[in-house]
Amino acid sequence: MVLCTQTANKRSMRLAARLGFTEVERFQEFDAEQWFGVWSSAAPSGDDGRRP
Repeated sequence: MVLCTQTANKRSMRLAARLGFTEVERFQEFDAEQWFGVWSSAAPSGDDGRRP
């Protein structure tokens, strides 16, 4: 899942952090700094979730 919001929107930034989104990049658009983040429920790469 992806999320994009303006960094000036503090409520959205707090919600994104609380939901576990991680920052991918920041960029300028609409004359304001934007924040792009991702969230994934998948296991990290190299870990298939099974125990040895």
